[in-house]
Amino acid sequence: MVETIASKEIYHIMDGLTVEVNVLQNPYQFELSQLFQMATRINKRRSFLFVSKVLGKHLAVDPNIPLVVGKLLAMRYVELVQGVKDPRMQSVVHALQTKSRLSEVLADIERQPILLDQPLTVMGFAETATALGHAVFSAFGEQAKYIHTTREQIQELTSVINFEEEHSHATSHRVYASDSAFFDDDSEVVLVDDEITTGKTAINIIRTMKEQYPQKTRFTVVSILDWRSQEHRERYEQLEEELNITIHTVALLDGMITVSGEPVLSKENQSIHSSYLEPTTSFLSSDNDVKTSEIKGITSISTDGTVNRSPYLLATGRFGLTRTEESLYSNELKAVAEYVKKQRKGSRTLVIGTGEFMYVPMKIAAQLGEDVFFQSTTRSPIYQRDIESYTIQQKFTFDSPENTGTTNFLYNIKQNQYDELIILVERMHSEDDIRSLVEELKRTNITTITVVMMTHICS
Repeated sequence: MVETIASKEIYHIMDGLTVEVNVLQNPYQFELSQLFQMATRINKRRSFLFVSKVLGKHLAVDPNIPLVVGKLLAMRYVELVQGVKDPRMQSVVHALQTKSRLSEVLADIERQPILLDQPLTVMGFAETATALGHAVFSAFGEQAKYIHTTREQIQELTSVINFEEEHSHATSHRVYASDSAFFDDDSEVVLVDDEITTGKTAINIIRTMKEQYPQKTRFTVVSILDWRSQEHRERYEQLEEELNITIHTVALLDGMITVSGEPVLSKENQSIHSSYLEPTTSFLSSDNDVKTSEIKGITSISTDGTVNRSPYLLATGRFGLTRTEESLYSNELKAVAEYVKKQRKGSRTLVIGTGEFMYVPMKIAAQLGEDVFFQSTTRSPIYQRDIESYTIQQKFTFDSPENTGTTNFLYNIKQNQYDELIILVERMHSEDDIRSLVEELKRTNITTITVVMMTHICS
């Protein structure tokens, strides 16, 4: 095991706000700049944000990177919790650090998944870690299953688990399992988030799960970054004793942070340009050409009261996934990727997922060829400054296409940075729901925008 050396970095995010990072464990010797940058968050509860460079959420990445990060976290879990070191681990780390052979490493793990001695239930946190949790799950063999939390309000299903994420812009989480017995076994639960600062979200869900499923006694919290203070680490120990359970933690970077000051925020500069090129915008429906497994007959209620009757994709994991189902849906997504690849017109393409709908478009983007990048829309409001030294320089504000009435954002798409945008949307009430996003993206001067609707519209 690589020896780690404690190190300290001080981030002067902007006037009045400083974050000191003390690294305690860095087992794979990542440079901090390889994993994150920092920005100011527009949130009264928490003024700073670790902006991931390996997640594919707020910053565009090679779509293979977050998929491989999920595999490395799975290997780290097996090493720390089950005491088995995967011999491929170093090649995975090298691929991430050098951004080379990513697709080869990914294909190798998909051919030979990590075998488990006992059942495992993996849960990703919405909205940021839905794809990361899925990538962790897909590294394992037949003993694993997956589900992710959601902010959706579904009328016909009852959420089996409800809990709060206090610091988030949207605090309420729900879990809709199509199999009512999904949590009835005594399998270990692996909770996946991109970054842990206090650990309260995990505590909330563990406490809730233990109340509803008393047979659950083993939990592991997996994240890319773990910044819990000593006090917050002790709360995990107290919860273990109180509930008579075991909680392990797994991270690629473990440390503590000290935050000082408050940011001095001026009126945001949206960098709106008075003129731009009118892009060629086309709407495609993969549902018409490629069969994808859907869950029909359930509807969601958007923030503005709109009822969305369009089907959900089962491939997302929102309603639970077994490894057999995952293999089936992966083959379907390959067919969708081939379909989208034939429609590709640009030489440098950005694929955009929407909200919680990250893993499916990420997987499709990874199969579209060279010079393809991926990122997702988000609910998270980040302060933007049009200066080179600051992380978030461009900001696009629009109405959510899948949850109308909710403001969403995209970040850091420069003018003329790409020659094509492909937006993949799981479900919409009508084509008009995407217009707000398309209008904002005109500011990029990208000449071709393609919207791929993964399911048919049911108004």
